[in-house]
Amino acid sequence: MAKSDRAPRRWSDATHASLIAAGLEAFGEQGFEALSEDAIARRADLTRGAIQYQFGGKRGLFAAVFQHVLTQTARDLYDRTMERAHSVAELGEGVGVFMDLALDPQRRRLLFVEAPVVLGWDDWRAGLRGAFEPLLHHALGHWVSEGLLREEEVPGYAEVLLGAGVQAALAQSAGDPAPRKALEAMIARLAARP
Repeated sequence: MAKSDRAPRRWSDATHASLIAAGLEAFGEQGFEALSEDAIARRADLTRGAIQYQFGGKRGLFAAVFQHVLTQTARDLYDRTMERAHSVAELGEGVGVFMDLALDPQRRRLLFVEAPVVLGWDDWRAGLRGAFEPLLHHALGHWVSEGLLREEEVPGYAEVLLGAGVQAALAQSAGDPAPRKALEAMIARLAARP
């Protein structure tokens, strides 16, 4: 049997998970630029080489942490929204839940402050779209069923709502609740139109 220079899978999985947890905490507290690979690795009781091996470097670790937070946020949004409404009201419920989730300082910093800078606009937007557009399409599907939208309008509405939701979340985290209130009111008015 040929020997492998790779660590056993269980060690690799544990190292990966430890680095994600350490990166989540470190990037959420201090941001990307303030940290060295050594500082992050120390939080996981590992070496910088583990970050290099698992992720190719600090940026790769950040990208993995970003994806982890996106996935968790989308899962939380799905779980909390599906407990509530399966109707036209689902979109408004979802926006409210998204805004509540965005109040978490660590989540806000990782998703909306650090990620656009570290990953670049295109990769950041692609991540947001991948996580949240399926949920928006599902919610807007209820609007199509009720005759409030045509199927071909859903992608445009989803894109606008995603952008408005991100902007409202940023404003809310800076202490300005007006964009959130405006977005929620706009959705309620559109949902109530004849």
